[in-house]
Amino acid sequence: MKFEIIPDWRATALALLLLPLVISLGFWQLQRAQEKTELKELYQQRQLAGPVAIESLPAEELHYRAVILRGHFIDDRTLFLDNRISRGQFGYEVVMPFQLQDSAQVVLLNRGWIAGDRSRRSLPSPPPVAALGETVELLGVIYRSQGSLLRLAAEQVGNSWPRVSQSVDVEQMATALQLPLFPHVVRLRDGGPASLRANWMVVNIEPAKHTGYAVQWFAMAVMLLIILVIVNCNIVGVVKQHFKKN
Repeated sequence: MKFEIIPDWRATALALLLLPLVISLGFWQLQRAQEKTELKELYQQRQLAGPVAIESLPAEELHYRAVILRGHFIDDRTLFLDNRISRGQFGYEVVMPFQLQDSAQVVLLNRGWIAGDRSRRSLPSPPPVAALGETVELLGVIYRSQGSLLRLAAEQVGNSWPRVSQSVDVEQMATALQLPLFPHVVRLRDGGPASLRANWMVVNIEPAKHTGYAVQWFAMAVMLLIILVIVNCNIVGVVKQHFKKN
């Protein structure tokens, strides 16, 4: 039984266009899986090292470091991060500037999640941490953004506080606050005196899921190759002729 080669140029061209794209997407997902694995490992290593005073950290070792902060909150400059869902409930993440003790620098602290009004008629009132201007000691983790997620919405650049935004841009917040800000947001550890409900993960998508996506893309590439062979070879017709003869 012989197979006839009957080229289908349109199908061939389409497959040759799609194959490099599909394969590259598979390798991209594998790269993302490796990046997420490295981020989780870095996070674990930095947590095992124990917390240090944020003022003493070298600039090249900021990401995911556990830090100790001493100072007081600037209570009238709260930023609510909108559309944060926790356990199926609508709410916000509460970000507040924190003035470091004996320093001019201010750190944006993410206190965690708080329930919100579904009708959006009012903003929640986060519980106070201490008396106005009272010094407190807190533990947190420096947050490393996984992309262009931190952006302050253009409509939020007015003078009124509190503000609601989908995300926060540290540089724009520094301009809005007119204060020298630490270059990263610090997430408070769960269970501390100022922390609300922790509502975040180290990575938004686990490495195994990226690997699963890569397998799907590579499987699609194999299917394209199979289809390419089928449409360019008169396999079905030859098989029918073979059975008719027999």
